[in-house]
Amino acid sequence: MAVSLCIHTGRVDAMAAAADSSASAPAQNTSQNPEDTANQQTDTPEVPESYNWEIQSNKISGWPEGPKVVAETAILMDVDSGEILYAKGIDEKRAPASTTKIMTAMLALEKVPFDTQITFTDEVNNIEPGSTHIGIKPGETLTMKDCAYAILLASANEVSSGVAEYIGGTVPKFVDEMNQRAKELGCKNTHFVNANGLYDENHYTTARDLALIAQAAFQNETFREIIKTPYYIVPKTNITNEERWLNNHHKMVLDGAQHYEGCLGGKTGYTVKAGNTLVTYAERNGTTLVCVVLADNVSHYDDTKAIFDYGFTNFRKLTPDNEALAPAKENTLGAYLKENGLLDAVVENSAIDVPTDVKESLTYEVSLEENSLKMDYYYGKTALGSSTQEASPELLQAAETFQLQERQSQQSTSAEDSQTTASQGKEDSLNGFWGEIGGKFHQLPSWKYPALFLLAAAFIFYIVTLVIKIKRSIRRRKRRKLRKQRERKNQ
Repeated sequence: MAVSLCIHTGRVDAMAAAADSSASAPAQNTSQNPEDTANQQTDTPEVPESYNWEIQSNKISGWPEGPKVVAETAILMDVDSGEILYAKGIDEKRAPASTTKIMTAMLALEKVPFDTQITFTDEVNNIEPGSTHIGIKPGETLTMKDCAYAILLASANEVSSGVAEYIGGTVPKFVDEMNQRAKELGCKNTHFVNANGLYDENHYTTARDLALIAQAAFQNETFREIIKTPYYIVPKTNITNEERWLNNHHKMVLDGAQHYEGCLGGKTGYTVKAGNTLVTYAERNGTTLVCVVLADNVSHYDDTKAIFDYGFTNFRKLTPDNEALAPAKENTLGAYLKENGLLDAVVENSAIDVPTDVKESLTYEVSLEENSLKMDYYYGKTALGSSTQEASPELLQAAETFQLQERQSQQSTSAEDSQTTASQGKEDSLNGFWGEIGGKFHQLPSWKYPALFLLAAAFIFYIVTLVIKIKRSIRRRKRRKLRKQRERKNQ
């Protein structure tokens, strides 16, 4: 496993702090960057207890077993579908450090045009001494484009705070916007108190929440372009008479020992209390994944690589020709639409990932709300994700036909049930009559049995007597008839 290899071979130089400034630019980086040297060590680190902590996704029946990692919490999510492929402590709160700047940059890119001139105030001095910055002075002016690259590539704390003040009027008001957007994205365990990620016990997030924020930010084309850029040059300003070279701190997007094929960039982070934090995007074979590791030591790059390798090796996109895919037993609409070949395009566009080796049932449930078709996908009993798209005219017509057939079938079944109920009602009525008679008989006192015996004997005696009388009557009639015949002969 990649993590074990890094720990036991002593390649500490290959696992430096998350925000290392790789020398991709042809000139010296003028920014102060404590993140670059915070984790340079000479001794082989011991395997921390977190290496053996539970991996939640490994508990899913039939799910590919994920790798052990040093990071205390980690997640691997499909950027397109939001499906979670790997999960370790994903709802446990941790300090995000400079990965906070993903939210800061996303809001800034949405609200401020690139050519906007931003003049910084004394707010640039309100950062911890020695923390990462690019030397911006009060009264200095940068464009929003310069600021965006400074925030995402150089992790400049003072620029993050200055942009927050510019947008919100005050940093706290901008932070309120950050928290509001987090809630809108579905983050349930996130609370920001600053725009740069410097440590505060009330500044926290989770691997799941940070993945949701990273997923949202990735939808912004400008954000995607910035995070994969090796370096950026900030031109001379009204105060600083020299260019600033800003190097991308994320090693996996740059050439070098930690380069990862398909890496699209991301954001690094480090504080002493937060440890190394890392958000990374990667794409292979049409699948784009985002990996988040929090509370890591010097293994954050190797942990990320191991998790990405796991995702790209063990999963593939769901396609309509997947033989395991079937509608849920009670989802008759889904079965009908599949029989008519109307779900292939929907499944194709779902972006759902499934294990390459499917070991559990792979089902879906279809529902139609107004003109939108929703499909919920399940691996055994585990929900994989959902896809919603506008229903085509063919789908709507097929759904209408299906509903008509269902109503006719229900009416026919209702009529049959009515006939059966009526017949059964008559039978039940007769049975009820005799049951009532029997009940009343059982309620009679104990002398009912001798009385019944005497009654039965009297009835039998009466029948026997009646039979004898009838026979005698018949014989008398025969004798009278014979006498009359003799008398006629004698005359």
